[in-house]
Amino acid sequence: MKLYRAASKQNSHEKRQESVAQVPHVQKMPISVPGSNGKGIQQVKVDLACVVGSKIVVAGWSTLDLELVVQSGEEVLAVERFRVKRPDVAAHLSISNEETGFALTAPANGKEPVTLSWVCPQRREKQSHVLSFSTAPGPGSGELHLFEPAFVSLMEGVLPFTKEWRELVALLPQSASQTGEAKAYMEQALVCPRTGEGVIVGWLLQKDPAALVWIEDESGNISPVHGVYRSYRQDVATAFGIEFGSSDYAGLIAHVSGLEPEKLWKLKMLASDGVHPLAEIKAGVLPSEPVAASRRLFTLNVSLADFHTRIAEIDEPILEKLIRLQRAAQDALPVKVRQLGQAPETPLVSVIIPLYGRIDFIEHQLMEFCEDEWLKANAEIIYVLDDPALLEGFPGTIEALHRVYQLPVRWVWGSANRGFSGANNLGVACAKGEYLTFLNSDAFPQSAGWLESLIDVLRTRPGVGAVGPRLVTAEGSIQHAGMAFLKREDLGIWTNHHPYMGLDPSLDPARDITIVPAITGACLVMRRRDFESVGQWDTGYLIGDFEDSDLCLKLRSAGFDVAYCPSVQLTHLERQSFKLLGTDELRTRVVIYNAVRHQNKWQTLLAAGNAVTKN
Repeated sequence: MKLYRAASKQNSHEKRQESVAQVPHVQKMPISVPGSNGKGIQQVKVDLACVVGSKIVVAGWSTLDLELVVQSGEEVLAVERFRVKRPDVAAHLSISNEETGFALTAPANGKEPVTLSWVCPQRREKQSHVLSFSTAPGPGSGELHLFEPAFVSLMEGVLPFTKEWRELVALLPQSASQTGEAKAYMEQALVCPRTGEGVIVGWLLQKDPAALVWIEDESGNISPVHGVYRSYRQDVATAFGIEFGSSDYAGLIAHVSGLEPEKLWKLKMLASDGVHPLAEIKAGVLPSEPVAASRRLFTLNVSLADFHTRIAEIDEPILEKLIRLQRAAQDALPVKVRQLGQAPETPLVSVIIPLYGRIDFIEHQLMEFCEDEWLKANAEIIYVLDDPALLEGFPGTIEALHRVYQLPVRWVWGSANRGFSGANNLGVACAKGEYLTFLNSDAFPQSAGWLESLIDVLRTRPGVGAVGPRLVTAEGSIQHAGMAFLKREDLGIWTNHHPYMGLDPSLDPARDITIVPAITGACLVMRRRDFESVGQWDTGYLIGDFEDSDLCLKLRSAGFDVAYCPSVQLTHLERQSFKLLGTDELRTRVVIYNAVRHQNKWQTLLAAGNAVTKN
């Protein structure tokens, strides 16, 4: 057996040299140690040496209070020592003291050999043993009790929810009873089977708010409780008062991930004596379709005024992943393209018109288009069918209209509802024009030459990235004369604002091309090369809102201006499709959701306000 002599510094007053003794190995049998002050022969034994996580663990027992030193290679390690009750040792040695056990923890540095040493109190004789390491005990092992008091030390410095942390948690005592340190209840749990992303709703009280809590399903999957939204719960405050500290914000909504639906979920907490369950619930299923999922999430009990505070941490991480999956699946779907009549071979401009909810406006548009000779000579008309419910009747309707008006039309079906941005992007993929016009199906030109005038703005002003006309309602009042951004303090969001909405067009202060913060997507004209350079329409918004201002801000961030042309005027019946969504409150929550996503993306430009407006 190799023995290693540790370097020692001699004091001039020391009269006796430390020596290395030849003794049996401490891991094989108890070592006799002469005690001091007439204590007789004492014993020390190492029962376990292993590496747990990033730390060395040495556990054993000693009937003498020795100063134990752990050395790894040439480095003396910083050791934490814990007392461990060992009734088995006390019974075997017929002594009354049960606290003979010790557990040492020290950072593992990967160097060898690792030695345990001590100095005999009576003879000043140093005994040193090279330790043999075994595999760390697994969950449920009887050896875990040998170093149980050291568990908290082993967890220190370990990043929660990492692989190492999970392995350590599995070793901790798993209590079947709740702890007196916390109280909780889960009222709802939802998770999407496709993504493992979900949400829990309930309440939680903790004497120590910093104590770590998590969700664990019956398959052993663990999720941190992150993105927590807290709210006041009068019922909880009444029931528990200050028993667990302040109960003012006991209400809990939190984002969870990596869990399975239709399984029993347990809310657990790490306490000083191990892991305790706080609450449990069987998880329900969150729909995989983004709009359906948003309906479930947005009905969770949060006031409209506070709704914006939870979106970035709870709703957006869940819905963004569903939207990306949906878009990826849609990109793989077949696309049907049908051309009716002979369009210009090399059109200057492509007019792209998404269709959703209704198609009865098409004829009104075609009537106006037929009166515009420039449009017929230079433009291709592309209708993008974006509603499966319209598929059955649309092909016959558009063919009948083509026979009546003899205007060449291309229509596209993408095999799914792709949303406003997705439908526009699909239209561009099927377009040939150098310029792109995005037009709503409920927007109608009031006179010929409208499109030529808007194209001329882009031709003569290379710094303009997009241009839009004035839009008026069916009654003739202004609906759009350029967009600005307005902070709604009551809802915590920046909204898209139409400054002159409702006024008579004669009161519009703009008389010529005006640079504005943004324009509506109901009628927006831009160069194709600019559209492709800034990354197309953003398909990450829900249903149909803020995509137009997002595109304008993309252009502005690329150095372009956005222009409003008051000399061109169209009638717009505004948001007929969006009204098909449902209740007013749900629509408002969709607007808030999209606004939060929008403002998180464009904070700098929004903070600059509306100072870009100029003639």
